[in-house]
Order: sequence, then structure tokens, then C-alpha cells
Amino acid sequence: MNLPMPPFPLPLDKNCQVIDFHPYGIFAIEKACGIQTHPNPGDSSRKRNLIKAEFHPRTESYKWKDKEGKIRELFLIHRLDSPTSGVILASSNQKVADLLKNSFEHREVKKIYFALVSYRASKIQSHWKDFLRPQYLNGKKRMISHPDGKIAITQACLDQRRQTKWGPIALLKLAPVTGRTHQLRVQSAMRKMPILGDRTYGNFELNRKLSKSFNTERLYLHAQKIQLSLRIPNGQTVDWEVTSTLPAEFTRLLEGK
Repeated sequence: MNLPMPPFPLPLDKNCQVIDFHPYGIFAIEKACGIQTHPNPGDSSRKRNLIKAEFHPRTESYKWKDKEGKIRELFLIHRLDSPTSGVILASSNQKVADLLKNSFEHREVKKIYFALVSYRASKIQSHWKDFLRPQYLNGKKRMISHPDGKIAITQACLDQRRQTKWGPIALLKLAPVTGRTHQLRVQSAMRKMPILGDRTYGNFELNRKLSKSFNTERLYLHAQKIQLSLRIPNGQTVDWEVTSTLPAEFTRLLEGK
């Protein structure tokens, strides 16, 4: 299937790609694991970012000059943690980006993630509700359960379960209603179903075994689908669904290959 032609190419990281484009100026980008959505303030490291261009925190946008010398700008709409792969949205139109941000903030956008977890439970609760707040240890941020934290809500269901040489592993389908930092990772770990490859909340011994077996280090969390319905100021409505293919690493692990 041929995609609608974007108005200009994006200077993406080599492991990221545009998987869909809406004529209202919305880009759906498949972000690879280990790529930052944007550089963090004051970070002078050489970490790889989604777009190879200058990032402007105030407008939450990337800006660059194309081959014809024209200034281009791409506005971020939401974020994915660096270890998380999958679909992320951005727009070349600031007004559209602001409308979409508002939709995300008001929980009007449906997001579907898939996660591989270490799974020994007999039943998975379909409604996850926790209160999370950040805690800093040695300068590193991690989310913890706390009654004074912000509410985090996720809908969860079991998609597959396999007995492997690394123990029981499950593929979970997760639909976050809220968008807290590390939400799916910490909520899974709190239910004793840590996401595989999670270096902050995971099973570190199991992570080492998987890394050695597959010669790769990644978080097995993938943003698979985004569904939105957006009313544009001209009165028209954008109904759009974007799906990202589940990475091959997920299938290999489930099948023990």
C-alpha cells in the first residue's frame, strides 16, 4: 500500500521511519528502541534522538534547513521512553499539534502497547489503578507507588502465554488511559509481572540471561497502535488509526528461537 506523500522528508535517525502520513500534516513515525524522543535539557551526551536536528524545548519542536535552504519545523505531540519502540506522532503544523496534545491530555486518544513479561500469575486484572510519584536516587528518576502520587490507569489483557526455557512468559496487551512517566513499566512490576529487558523495574537476572541468549539488549515494550478522532478548526474531523508491526524480537522470544 502506497502512503500519502509527506510534504518534505524528515532527517530521522537511521533506525526510525515514517510509517504513515495524514494530509493535515500529521506524521506517524516508528521509533526504534534506544532512541530518545528528544534530547534532555543540559544533556551533553551523544545519545541518538528521533530527529537529527536542533531541538527547541519551548515549542517542543525540531527545526532544520532542508537541501533547498528552506527552514522546516516538526512539532512533537507526545513522547515515548527511550527504551520503548513503536509509533509516535508529530506534526508540521503547530495548530494541529496543539489540538492533538490537548486530545492526549484529555484522554481522547486510544493507545495500545504490547509487552512481554515474566508471568507467574494465574489471573490478570483488567483494570490497573495506582498512584505514582517520582523518587530520585543518585540523580536517577524512578516512579514509586505513593498515596500522594498522580493517578495512573491502564486496561490490561493477556494475549499469549508460553512456557519457555527462561520460565513462563506472557504477551500482554496494554491500553494506558493516563500517560504517567514509566507508567506501564512500573505498573507491570508492581503486579510481579516485570517487563522483560527493563533495567529499572525488571528482573535483572532474567534480563542478563535473555541478553546473552539473543545477543541484544532491549525493553520488550512496543507502542503498537494509536487511534484518534480530531476536530479541525475548519469543522472537519480527522479519524485516523496507525499501527506499527510487532518487532521480530518479540516473536523470537515467544517461540524460543
